[in-house]
Order: sequence, then structure tokens, then C-alpha cells
Amino acid sequence: MTKRWNIKALLACALALYLVTLLWNLPAAFVWKRLEGQLPAAVTLHGLTGTLWSGQVARMEVDGVDQGRLVWDWLPSHLLRGKIGLDLLWQPRNGKVEAELTAGLGSLTLSAINGTLDAASMAAINNAPFVLRGAWLLDVPELALEDFESVVAASGRLVWQDAAGGLPQALPFGHLTATLGAAEGWLTLDLQDQGGPLGLMGDARWRPGQAMKLNVQLQARADAEPMLAEGLGLLGRPNAEGWVTWRAQLQ
Repeated sequence: MTKRWNIKALLACALALYLVTLLWNLPAAFVWKRLEGQLPAAVTLHGLTGTLWSGQVARMEVDGVDQGRLVWDWLPSHLLRGKIGLDLLWQPRNGKVEAELTAGLGSLTLSAINGTLDAASMAAINNAPFVLRGAWLLDVPELALEDFESVVAASGRLVWQDAAGGLPQALPFGHLTATLGAAEGWLTLDLQDQGGPLGLMGDARWRPGQAMKLNVQLQARADAEPMLAEGLGLLGRPNAEGWVTWRAQLQ
């Protein structure tokens, strides 16, 4: 009986070891084929190599737009909570962003998001119909999604440093900031200026698969270039304090 039990235990251990080895070497391309149809946007991966636990994408396209390189390595401690954890490095053109990803059934959380994006490069990559300058600085402790449809938690701050924008040339705005939060499934952004040529106050709302909704007030201050005041005048008539109200939806 003992011998028979030892054989059964040995076979069970061998089977468990085989399954663990199979899972450990699961190709990233195999996993991706089963995930891509569930995403809220059209994502195409070029040069996908490695496994579910460690790999990279040489070039990533979202809705046909090149979003650069992505590298990941697994975080084994997350398995204790029944979730997959990955350490991410995203490298778009002239930018670098690091973050941790935690994925569970119907949930996706990005945490410790830190990095810098070049505004001019991002505008060019996304075929923006205007010129941008400056750097976008990201410091976001948490951004949690549920079923790729709603935002359930968010915190942190985005800074557009030395912001400038316009057409045919970029006009200086100063430093602009956005403080992140979450409400009723939306990512909320509290928008403010830091005393530069462009006055800004208001908010924005976004959720996966939907346009960003802006509700802001803008003002060209005394040190702003004349073209900035002219451009704001196209958005609407200033009130008695010189603020122009602008509501828009941005894809």
C-alpha cells in the first residue's frame, strides 16, 4: 500500500511540475491571441517575444498609432493574492514611463506610474492638428480599471512643464497641472495653471473607450503673446474677468 501511494504521489508531483513548467514557458503570443479581442481599442503588436512572465514588444500600435516599445517582467509576490503582477517599461518616442501592473478577474490596476513624455513627439505620433512643446511629467500612484469599462480608483498628478501649443507655431502657456481622481466610473482631472501666460481652471472626465470631456475656463494673461488672446477669442467671448468658457469632447 505504501509503495502504491508513493507511486501516486510521484506521478502527482511530476504532473504538477509539468503544468508549472508549461505555464512558466507560456508564449506571450499565445496569451495575446486570447486577449486582443477583449480590449476597448484596436491594438497591434509587432516584434512580440518572450513569455507571459518576461518579454517585450518592439512596437505597439493603438488604433493604428505607433506607441513605441514595451518591456515587462513578472512580480511573483502578486501570485499570493491570486493575481498576475508585471513590472512595465514603456518607451515611446523621446519618452520613458515605468509602472507596475496588477491583473485579476475583471480588474486591471496600474500603480507607481512615473516618467516623462515629450509633448512634441506625442503630438507627432498621434497626428495632432497642432504643434505642442514641453514635457509631460507623470506621478500617479494608482489607476484602477474594472472590466476595461470604468475607472474605480485614481490618484496622482500630471504636470505639463513649459507647456506650449498652437498652430502654425506653439505659443507659451507656462506650467499646467492636472490632479487625478475617480467618480462614478470616470477618471477626473482637476486642471489648473501655475501663474503662466495661460490662465486655466476647470476639469476633465475620461473613461475607457470614450472621448475626454473638457469643461474649462481659459484666460490670456498680460504677459501672454497677442496671438494667444486672439486664439482664445475664437472659442468664445470673454466674461468681465477675461475668462473664456470652453466645453469640448476630445477623442
